[in-house]
Amino acid sequence: MKVFTEFPTKHIEGNLAFGRDGSVWAYFQVEGYGYDFRDFIQKIHPYNNQLSYYVENMSDLHFLMIPSLTDVNGIIDETIEDIKRKDYPLKENGIDYFNRLKQTLSNQRSSRETNEYHTYIGVQLDPKKNEFRKVGNTGLALVAGMTDFINGFKSPVYRAMGLEPNDILKVDIEQYKHQAEGLRETLSQSMSSLVRMLSKEETLFLIEQNFSVTPNDTKLRKGYETSVDVSGIDGEKVHEARRGRAQSFYELQNAEIEEYDQTTLKLYKLVNEEIKESYVQYLVADKMTAHSLHPGSEWMFHIQNRLRFPVAVSVKAGLLRNEQIIKNLSNVRLSYEDQRQEAKKGDSDVDLSTEKAESGAIQMESRFTDTGYPAYGCSFVFRVSAKDKDQLRVRVDELKREMQSFGIHLLSPYGEMIAYFMEFIPTCPRINSDYIQYVEPTKLAGMMFGATTNIGDNRGFYIGQTLKLNRPVFIQPDLAAKAYEGVNNVVDSLAMMIAGMTGKGKSFWANLYTYLCVLTGSRALIIDPKGDRKKWAAGLPFIPPEHISVWTLGADERDAGCLDPFRTSVSISEAKDIAMDILSFLCDLNLGDPGFARLSEAVEQEGDQHDPCLGGVLYFFKRQLEIANLNDKHREAIEGIVETLETLKRTQIARLLFGEKGQDYRVLEVTKPLQVLMVQNLKLPKGNKAPRPIEKISEAILISITSFTKQYMLEQDRSIHKVIMQDESKTIENSAEGKNQMDFIVRMGRHYNTTLVKGTQNATDYDEDVSNMGMKFCFALKKLEEAEEMLKYFGLPVTPANIEYLNSLDRGTALFQDIYGRTAAVRIHPVYKEIEEAFDSSTATQEDREYERERQEKIRMGV
Repeated sequence: MKVFTEFPTKHIEGNLAFGRDGSVWAYFQVEGYGYDFRDFIQKIHPYNNQLSYYVENMSDLHFLMIPSLTDVNGIIDETIEDIKRKDYPLKENGIDYFNRLKQTLSNQRSSRETNEYHTYIGVQLDPKKNEFRKVGNTGLALVAGMTDFINGFKSPVYRAMGLEPNDILKVDIEQYKHQAEGLRETLSQSMSSLVRMLSKEETLFLIEQNFSVTPNDTKLRKGYETSVDVSGIDGEKVHEARRGRAQSFYELQNAEIEEYDQTTLKLYKLVNEEIKESYVQYLVADKMTAHSLHPGSEWMFHIQNRLRFPVAVSVKAGLLRNEQIIKNLSNVRLSYEDQRQEAKKGDSDVDLSTEKAESGAIQMESRFTDTGYPAYGCSFVFRVSAKDKDQLRVRVDELKREMQSFGIHLLSPYGEMIAYFMEFIPTCPRINSDYIQYVEPTKLAGMMFGATTNIGDNRGFYIGQTLKLNRPVFIQPDLAAKAYEGVNNVVDSLAMMIAGMTGKGKSFWANLYTYLCVLTGSRALIIDPKGDRKKWAAGLPFIPPEHISVWTLGADERDAGCLDPFRTSVSISEAKDIAMDILSFLCDLNLGDPGFARLSEAVEQEGDQHDPCLGGVLYFFKRQLEIANLNDKHREAIEGIVETLETLKRTQIARLLFGEKGQDYRVLEVTKPLQVLMVQNLKLPKGNKAPRPIEKISEAILISITSFTKQYMLEQDRSIHKVIMQDESKTIENSAEGKNQMDFIVRMGRHYNTTLVKGTQNATDYDEDVSNMGMKFCFALKKLEEAEEMLKYFGLPVTPANIEYLNSLDRGTALFQDIYGRTAAVRIHPVYKEIEEAFDSSTATQEDREYERERQEKIRMGV
C-alpha cells in the first residue's frame, strides 16, 4: 500500500490550503456558465474576460475539473427525507412514488452512468513561492533565495518559545483570508460566472476524492480538523498559531494504491463492507501549440459535452513574467545557434527537427516580445478510471482521439503514475517537469475553463433527461426563494414560463410539474378554462380522488354570484378596482366617456354598502333613471350601461359574475391539496375578431378568478409552497386590472412561496414579464418571429441555427433555462405509462395508437 508520509499539505483553513513547502493556496469553485447556443461574439466574451485575468495575474494557478456521477439514488433519498420532515395529506403517497422512482431509474443504464462536472481554481497567494519566480538570471535568483532565507528567520515561529518552524501564525491566516476574499470578486468577473470560496470540508474533499474507487464514495467530512491550536512567547508577546496534524492527512488516504503496471494504478477501498477496486491511468500533454485561436479551442468543454465516461483534469500553471519567458527563449535560441556552429565545424548540418525547434523558438520569442504577455509553464494532466483494464484501454484511446482533434497529443509516461496522481493534490509541487508546456494566456483562456453542461438543481424531483448524453435533470420548485448559502441562483422568482405551440407538450409539462409539486408537499390551484382536466376527479396515479377537487362552476345553482369581484377580491378597495375594470370592459367605456364617470360613481357607492355586488351596481343605475330631473346626457349614458348589462346578464354564465343582494352563494375555498377550477360553458375569444357577448363575459370571469387566485396566495400558509397554474394567461392580461393581478402574483410569489405557472402558445405574450420569470421552458414554436423573441428572453443569440433548433424541437422536448441561467434541451419524461396517459391531452385512444404503430411498421417493411 502506497502511503504518502510526507503529505504535501499541512493544514486546511476554510478555502486555504497550506503546503509544506511554504506555499499558500486559495481554492474557489466556479459555478459555471452556459456555452451551448452562443454565437461567435458571445463565445468571445468569456474568452476575453479570462484572457485579461491571465495577462494581469501575478500568481501560480491550479485548475481542476472533477467529474462526479449524477447520484440519482442520493438525490431521491434526500427528497424522501425532506418529505418525511413535512406534514401533509399525501406524505405517504409521495414516499411511495419516490421509492418506486428510485428503483426504476436505478435499473436504467442511462441514468446510472451520467456525469456532471465541477470546476475549481486555486490561486497561490504568496508570490515569493511562485514556481518560476527564480528562473532567469542566476545571480539575481541567488540573491532572492538568500533574502528569503534570512527573512524567514525573522518570523515569530523561529523566535517564539513554544512554536515550531512549520506552525502557521493566526495573524497570517487572517491576512490570507482577507486576500482570498478580495480575489473572489475578481475571479467572478474574470470567469463570467459566480465564484465562491470553498468551505474547509470542500477543500478537504478536493484531496480525498483522489482516493475514490467508486463514484461518489467520498463524502464531505463535517467537523474534521487538520491542526491544533498552539501558542508561543517572544519576550512579553504571545503568538497564537495553528500546528498541522500529519495524522489527519493519513486518514484521508483511505484507499490502497498499487502500481499495477508502468502506466496503470490499481486502487482498492472498503465501501459498504465490500472491497471495491478501480483501474486508473494518468495522461499528460506532451505536444500542443503555445497559443490558441478562439472559438475552436474549447477542449475542456468538449470533454463534458462529448465523452460519456468521466475524465478528471488538473492544470498546474506556473507564471513566468514576460521578461522571464523572453530571456528563456533567447537562451534557447542561442543554444540552437551553438549547435549550428558546432555542426559547421564538422562540415555537417543540423537535423530537420533542430531547425524546426529553432524556428518555433524564434517565433515564440517574437510573439511574446510583440504582445507583452506573460507565459505559463503548465502540466496538463488527465485522469481516466475504469472497472477493468480493457475498459480503461478503450476509454484512454477515445480520450486521446478527442484531444488530438484540438492539437493536443497525450501520453502516459512510464513509471510516473504516482507523480501525476499527486498533481491533483492541492499545494503539491510539481514532481515531474519533463512535460511542461510553455504557453500563452490565450491557451488557458481558450480551453473554456468554467463552461458547463450542468442543468437543474440536482435536488427535488426528476423531470427528464438532457438531449445530449441523457443526463437526468432534477428541480426543486421553491429553491429560488430559499436563499440557502451555497445556492448561487441568478434569479429569485418562483414564477415559471412555459411556451410552445399546441401539441408539443406544453400542457403535459405544466400538469406533470404541478402533480410532482403536490406529491412533494405543495398545494396547487389550477385554472382550467378549457375543461381539459375533468377526468382528474376520478383520481391520478399516487393521488386518490379524495385529495382532488374539480369544480365546474355553473353546474350548481349555488354557484350563482360566486365569481362576483366583490366576493373574490382580498379587499374592498381592490374589489372596486376590479369591478370598475370588468364593467367598463363589458360596456366598452373608456376614461373620458360620459358613462365612465357615472360607472365609477356607482361602483364607489356600491362598495360602501352592506353585501356589495355587481347586481347592486345595476340596481343603483336603475334607481338613477327614476330621478325626474336627471339631465339628458347622464340619462343617455346610464340607459346605455343598463341596457348593455341587462343584455349580458341574459347569458347563462353571467349569473356567476353578477351577484345579488342577500344571495345564498357558494364561497370559493380550497380544502384539497389539488384543486382544479373550471367554468361551464366558458367561451374565450379567438383571433382578432370582435368578441361576442358570451366571450366578453368569459373574459370578465377569468379576471375575477385571477383575483381569487391572488386571495388563494395571500391566505394560505406561507411556509407551504403553492402552485397556481393559469391556462390562457394572455386572455387575462388583455385587461389592465387582470394584468395588474397577474403581475402582483409574479412579483410577490417569492415572498408568499407561490409559483405562478404561466402557459401560452406565443412567446410574444410575455413581453416585459420575462424579466420576472424564474425557470423557463420553451417547447417547439411555429413562427420565425416567435423563436426570435424566445431566444431574446433566454438571453441567447438570434442565429439561424438557434431559430431552427427551437422550431424543430420534438414533441415533449423543451429548451430549459434554470435558476442559475444555464440552458439545455431537456426531454420531459413522466417515467410511468399511467402518468403519461393521465396527462395526455391528445384525442387518440390506445387502439388508435396501436393501429398507427402497426401502420408505420408496415410502411417501414414495405408491406
